[in-house]
Amino acid sequence: MGVPAENVTEFEEKTQSTLTVANNNDGVAEEDQQQEEEDVISMKLGVYARRWVILTISCVAIFLRGFNQSCYGPINSVFVKFLGIHPWQVDWFILTQSVVFLSMSLPMSWLTSRLGFRQSYLLMTSTLLLGFALTTIGVSMPTGYISIIVGQTVMGFSNIISWSIPPPTAAIWFPTVEVATAVALQVVGRGIGESVGSVLTPEIVNVRQSMGVIGFRLTWIFITFTLIAAILTVCVYFFVVDAPPLPPSEAQAKAIIQKVKTGDLQKQSFTEALKQYKQVIKELFTDPYFVAVWFVFGAVNPVLRNNSVLLSSVLHTKFVGQTQLNSKAGLVLMGGWITYTIGGFIAGPLITKTKKFREVVLFSVAFECVTCLVILLGVKFSVLVCVYVGVVAQGLFLGMANTSLFEILIEVTYPKPTMLVTMVNIIGMGIFRLMYPIIGRVLLSNIGATASTSFPFALTFISSVIFLIMRPPYKRMQADTGGSKDGTDSEQMKLLTANGSK
Repeated sequence: MGVPAENVTEFEEKTQSTLTVANNNDGVAEEDQQQEEEDVISMKLGVYARRWVILTISCVAIFLRGFNQSCYGPINSVFVKFLGIHPWQVDWFILTQSVVFLSMSLPMSWLTSRLGFRQSYLLMTSTLLLGFALTTIGVSMPTGYISIIVGQTVMGFSNIISWSIPPPTAAIWFPTVEVATAVALQVVGRGIGESVGSVLTPEIVNVRQSMGVIGFRLTWIFITFTLIAAILTVCVYFFVVDAPPLPPSEAQAKAIIQKVKTGDLQKQSFTEALKQYKQVIKELFTDPYFVAVWFVFGAVNPVLRNNSVLLSSVLHTKFVGQTQLNSKAGLVLMGGWITYTIGGFIAGPLITKTKKFREVVLFSVAFECVTCLVILLGVKFSVLVCVYVGVVAQGLFLGMANTSLFEILIEVTYPKPTMLVTMVNIIGMGIFRLMYPIIGRVLLSNIGATASTSFPFALTFISSVIFLIMRPPYKRMQADTGGSKDGTDSEQMKLLTANGSK
């Protein structure tokens, strides 16, 4: 049975006790209270094998989300035939999630701050399970359009939590030397899911098949993923807890102290928690560094996702007479998502070794902008190979950008609660995820294929300029390396070495 959070918060309980004693001593000077806090931080740190189980669960959940978001675009024409609908109505399988993402991210950030880490995981996987089940019912019959839309609406709630999970999973459970790798692996999970979704569905179903064959094959695809989601939910119940007994890093220890001092949203009354929540939101959106990361993360993230929705339609519009465009689009998108996973693997260790957060983001976003330009020129001058190369290269730089943006987000907002910060951050992504395919489809229908590819180029260019100018502070890194007053190096690795992995 899952272990309740209160049985594993040994460090938090010790912190509360120590700080309470310090605060009750009226004559205690400020420097003495600071010393009390440093004494708490000097407790043993710990890393636990359970972190890898939790990371695996997160990666699989993100894999399922990635599959679900990439499997519809490459077979747009198949759904048009099977369900008797228009191409733009198929777009709404993804756009429905984006509407939920945009409208519910703020309320969900409030909810998850009250639920805590474990309950948020359970909510993520259970809504994923329900969404897949409803979608399975929908794809099993030609009249199932509404069931698919409802399923994707439910999936939208899971997506919100899924996007917010990587930073807190890494920060709460992993030592500093593993944080970037933990974030990168979760980015990789999405890339693998998107790759499988892009290539699997066009290989299994096509418009030349009978209605019966299409329905049968689609049903079994989604039954399989429904079962995986069910197994995942059971694993969350048995293995995921709110926090380890001891924090894995000095930065996390200090974040716990800050939470104890300011009040834990999960333990406060509704009124008190709402007041603190509003204060955190206000502080975030008056911080120019957070606002910059908020905009850039939202602007650059949906670019490859936009290709998953519109690439097949763009190719059919511009390259009339070409054969097997759906299959080719699926293979190219698979290539893009494979390179996305590679980008995540590159960025994680690179950031861990160099700590060049801003530089890695700038490099990634600038070259993502270049790939958008390559795609635009390929469509304009009818050079199909340029489009394909642009999409595949785009995945590489987007994978690097996502990993590094998650990392820099934690740095500029530390020590604010990572899950709450990430939930607020992805509101911007929700706005752009909705804008990209709608604006792209309107431009494609009314002006042409070239115009539909210009919007991603413009936004990634603006994002590159922002990071060229910005000089953000690295607050978490300072907390991990500035623990001693005499300027000596952090004691974290000594403590981890002394404790060993538990």
